Amino acid sequence: MPQALSREAGAVLEHLIKGLEVGGATKFNHAPRLFMAVCVDRLSSRHYSVAHYYEQNGDLMADPDMTFYRTEDGQFYPCSFQQDSLAVYEESLEITEDGTIVSLSETEQASQADFANTWMRNIADQQELPFSFPESDDV
Repeated sequence: MPQALSREAGAVLEHLIKGLEVGGATKFNHAPRLFMAVCVDRLSSRHYSVAHYYEQNGDLMADPDMTFYRTEDGQFYPCSFQQDSLAVYEESLEITEDGTIVSLSETEQASQADFANTWMRNIADQQELPFSFPESDDV
């Protein structure tokens, strides 16, 4: 069984995707000289991409780029993780638009969910989004 994002991280992601149409994209850049912008794309009716990018030798590099699947009840599940500087691409969950799981690497997907929970907390802090998280030693 895949692991969903925490309630708090899911609320941040819900905020980031609000109003995006299929094929649409948006960027959050509330602290441009301090932190990387957050780029969000709606890939399909249920799949989204969230990424930080930087430029290296004229190429945009993902730092990182993750994809997520959103269920009808609003749960988000990480599907992939990409970190260009390390030549890392890990697809942990392949899932169809109707929710059929095609493939699942439970260990990798759980690791991606843990990372995304922390990353969404950091995005909320860095982009000054109106969210609070319980205190944790994980950050």
